[in-house]
Amino acid sequence: MKTKEEIITFLQNEPLIEAELSRAAIETLVRASPNGKSLFFGVGLCTAKEPAVAIPFDILSFFLVAERLRQFFGMTRIVVLIANTHALTNAFMTPDTVGALTQKSIRILTAITRNLQLKKFELLIHSNIAIQKTFQDILKTIPAMKNQYLRHEIADITWLVKHRGVALKLGWTIDSSPVPGGHDERFFDTELQKLVSVPISFLYLKAGRTFDKHRQIVSPYISVAGEQRIIIDPNENVSGKFQAARSSWGDDHFGGTRKHIADIARLFEKLFGQLSSLSLEQKIEHILKQITKEESL
Repeated sequence: MKTKEEIITFLQNEPLIEAELSRAAIETLVRASPNGKSLFFGVGLCTAKEPAVAIPFDILSFFLVAERLRQFFGMTRIVVLIANTHALTNAFMTPDTVGALTQKSIRILTAITRNLQLKKFELLIHSNIAIQKTFQDILKTIPAMKNQYLRHEIADITWLVKHRGVALKLGWTIDSSPVPGGHDERFFDTELQKLVSVPISFLYLKAGRTFDKHRQIVSPYISVAGEQRIIIDPNENVSGKFQAARSSWGDDHFGGTRKHIADIARLFEKLFGQLSSLSLEQKIEHILKQITKEESL
């Protein structure tokens, strides 16, 4: 069991975690230790306006921080939920589009866990859960809502707590404001806690980043058309995108995007070994090759 001081130090020392917004979970984590239980994070297939066209490099923040949390708390499992059913609540998402994006997500996320030997990760597809009687029984107890996504999340978390021993949810937040302003995961988690009492703690990662000056803060697991960012592809031209960003920004910071990418690479090295002889661009290319090897994505 970890002390309050140990948890605070852990959160403050991991720059990918939005530490101040995650403080609300500390008392719960001390009182009801997640040791021996499971951690969960979800992966979407679309934003509120359009479908994903790729999975960004930023998604590794979830895999890497989740593994660090598992090791730190002594948790037994990390559940990764592909939220394909939720995507169908958007009128622009057809069953064919959802099906194709689901299969692509399965291929990429499976490759990540296999190639990094993340043996404690379990990949779940929401549509496989949604047809189970145990899930339908929970859903029947939740009143109809205008926001169908929120209703799904309540049912998901209730089911995961009961049937996968989940005690900790890892989400992301679009900013560090005390009041959630956008429809990121913190918005839905806050609404959920107003409606039901579930024995689960919530920790938050910082948002994903692009090289675009006009749209820098984005989802860490969805890349939409037109975004300038690093995506998970073995043939990704990392150095070319960095050079284009330097030309656009006129510096090497890219409005904080470089630091965010470097933080992901740093945590990768902490978990899987140093890449000290490589530049940041070379590290990213190395990581992409490693997580996609032997896989046609």
